[in-house]
Amino acid sequence: MTRSNPTIAIRRFGIGPASADRDAAESNPKGWLLSQLETTYDKPKEFKGFMSVAELRAVHHYRYGELNPQLRRDRRKAAQAGEDDRAADLSADIQEMLGGYVTWVRENFMLEFGARTNVAVTTPMPFQERLVRFWANHLVVPGLKQSANLLAGAYEREVIRPHVNGRFSDMLTACVKNPAMQVFLDNYISVGPNSKYGKKYGKGLNENLGREILELHTMGVDGGYTQQDVIELSLGITGWTTWPSAPEDPEWADVSSDGIDSGAFRFFADRHEPGPRTMLGVKYDQPGIEQGEAMLQDLARRPETAHFLALKMARHFVSDTPPEALVKRMAETYLANDTDLAAMTRVLIDSEEAWGNYGSKLEQPELYVISVLRALNAPVAGGKVPPQTPYKFGNYDFRKHAWAYLYDDEYGIVRGKTEKDFPSDYAQNGIEIAALYRDIQGMGQGPLKAPGPQGWYDRSDDWNGADSLIKRVDFAMAMANQHAANMKDPRLFARMVFGDELSETLQRTVSGAATKEQGIGLALSSPQFQRR
Repeated sequence: MTRSNPTIAIRRFGIGPASADRDAAESNPKGWLLSQLETTYDKPKEFKGFMSVAELRAVHHYRYGELNPQLRRDRRKAAQAGEDDRAADLSADIQEMLGGYVTWVRENFMLEFGARTNVAVTTPMPFQERLVRFWANHLVVPGLKQSANLLAGAYEREVIRPHVNGRFSDMLTACVKNPAMQVFLDNYISVGPNSKYGKKYGKGLNENLGREILELHTMGVDGGYTQQDVIELSLGITGWTTWPSAPEDPEWADVSSDGIDSGAFRFFADRHEPGPRTMLGVKYDQPGIEQGEAMLQDLARRPETAHFLALKMARHFVSDTPPEALVKRMAETYLANDTDLAAMTRVLIDSEEAWGNYGSKLEQPELYVISVLRALNAPVAGGKVPPQTPYKFGNYDFRKHAWAYLYDDEYGIVRGKTEKDFPSDYAQNGIEIAALYRDIQGMGQGPLKAPGPQGWYDRSDDWNGADSLIKRVDFAMAMANQHAANMKDPRLFARMVFGDELSETLQRTVSGAATKEQGIGLALSSPQFQRR
């Protein structure tokens, strides 16, 4: 029987080799992992003061639904009245509002990335953090457009983190109801064609979310569903939205001020397609929101979903081609325990297959970077990532926060400037966060920005390009030079990182390094460190 090796526990299931991990996993690697499945959710301190999805959506509404239309109306009235100076001032206000809001969105995204990174770098439960990353990539909301960019991190905090040890049926329902997913896959504007609202305003169905639930979230593309099943599910979740749904909504002016909180999930019965639905041969005649809820619960409990999830998890943690016997046991446990994710994960950890073939997986760029920082005990910005703050026009000077653009700057706001143009401590910490994001992005992966609803691909061949691997080496050497002064002898460092798995070749390489920094950098950039 394969031994449950502490290095495999730390490298394959954790996020790299913090010294505390080595101490905790050494005596009972399997028990160390299993204990992390018994914990209840406790919001990490790094997220204190961060805004919820509903709060962020409310700011979005303030920007597009209240402030912008009011300024434009005032400018039009001033122009009509011949008040040229007043119209010019309002035009300047509009431009400042646009620049300020877009910068605020980028700033919030960078703060979210920084805090999320520090959770992973410092957590005493790295297996939990890996599970968060895995399920966030499965039910993904990537920041590919401004409205989703604003919500991607908060969505992960609200939907994924509280459910990784719970039931997939609950996680799926929370996912579909969350305004971030509603906005990303356009269900917030999906209306039953035969609903009261649909007939009155000529609005119709959007199938994006229904299709992705079946294809990517539950049964999988080969799960056996039909296009009619996509339509039926999509109709079953009409009326599921976030208010206000869109500036062009005909009822915006009538309803937005009647006491309904903007930003949160809402169900509107007058937008829900009336009548029963039939999906995968099962009839659903529940009223209103209960219809879609029942459809989601049944999808979570289907054997096709169990196999799809088990295969994806085994592929992520064990091998690009995981043993079918392992996948089968995981799927059967998932079904026998009413979609309990912790129960399915225990089968993975208890399996002999999970502890063999070490090094078969290549770490994705973001997790590789986190592993380096974790080994060096080097949280980004010294662990000082401040909380997000709401955007209020007139109280937000985007010029002081333009560091957020340093990783992208597609609007040219910081072009031609240097770090000296951002002298405050806050800006300097922000520059470090943006630079780290840029490093990971250069390796081929943008955190919180998967290329689409399918998430990031998970096979080693997807990440072994020469340019990406060279940039990993450059990053490792740069981090070693920056942080090695606080580290031990590189030979002791390598022993902490690799334990009994430290190869003789790498041991000689590290021992023969000209400097401590070089020795630590060689350990961090080695193929052995990049694989799990």
